[in-house]
Amino acid sequence: MFSQKTQERLEVKSLPGLFSVHLENHYKLPPMAAKTLCNDAVLWRELLEPRSRADGQIVYHAVIPGQPASKPVKDCEKVTVRLTILDTQDIHCRQKEGLRALEVSVMERICREAVEQGGVLSAEDVAHILRLSESSVRRYKRTLLAQGRRIIMRGDVQDMGPASCHRKPILSLYLQGYSESDIAIRTHHALESVEAYISDFLRVAVMRKDGYEPGMISRLAKLSRGKVRALLALYDEFDSDAYYSSALAAIVNIYELRRAFEKKGAMS
Repeated sequence: MFSQKTQERLEVKSLPGLFSVHLENHYKLPPMAAKTLCNDAVLWRELLEPRSRADGQIVYHAVIPGQPASKPVKDCEKVTVRLTILDTQDIHCRQKEGLRALEVSVMERICREAVEQGGVLSAEDVAHILRLSESSVRRYKRTLLAQGRRIIMRGDVQDMGPASCHRKPILSLYLQGYSESDIAIRTHHALESVEAYISDFLRVAVMRKDGYEPGMISRLAKLSRGKVRALLALYDEFDSDAYYSSALAAIVNIYELRRAFEKKGAMS
C-alpha cells in the first residue's frame, strides 16, 4: 500500500499534476483553481485533438467486432484505439483497495475504452497490455460479472455486425451525457451519422415503451426488421444496466415530450 507522501509524489509526476504546480507557481493561483483550470485544459485538448494521447495512454490496434473467430488475427480488420493504462485515480484505487482491485479496474476501463472507439480486446490483448496471465484475465472477468459490472471482450461479440460495432459505442456515449458533436469527435464519425444512429434508437425506444410489437415498429419507423431487432436488444441491454437505465428513461421521456410538442405545434 502507498503512504500518503508516496501518493502525493506520484500525483505530482502526472501531466495534470505538473501543469497544476506550474499554474500555482507561475500565476500564484490557489491549488483548487489551478486543478480546475488544468482539468479544463485536458478536456479541451481531447475535444480539439481527439487523436492525441492523454497522459498515461497507449495506442493499440484492436480487432473490430464481427470478425469470425476462425479468421486469423493478421487478416482481421482493426481500428486504432487509445487505452488508459495509467490514470491519477489508479493511485487512490490501489491505496484504498489494493493491487488486485486496481488490475481489475484497469482491465474494465481499457475494455470499455476499446468498445467506445469501435474495437474490442481479447483476453490475449488484455494479458499482453497489463502483463497478466490469460487465466488471471479470465478470473478478473468472472469477478466483474459477479459484481454486476459489464465488460465486453472479443469472445462476447463474435456475431456483431459492422453497424453494431459503431452503434453501441455511440449510444453508450449519448446515454452518458455527451453531445452529438462530442460523440462525432470521439468516435471519428460524421455528425450526420451520429444523429441518425441516435434518432433511430430513440424512435424505436419510444415505440417499445408504448408496447408496439417489433413488426409494427419496423413498419412505423420504416426500418428493416433486422435493425429494429438490434435496436430493441440494445434498448433491453441498456434498460437492465443500472449504469444506464435511469439516463435511458429520462432521455426517452424528453424525446417523447419533444415529439408530442412538435406534433401539437404542427397541428395548430
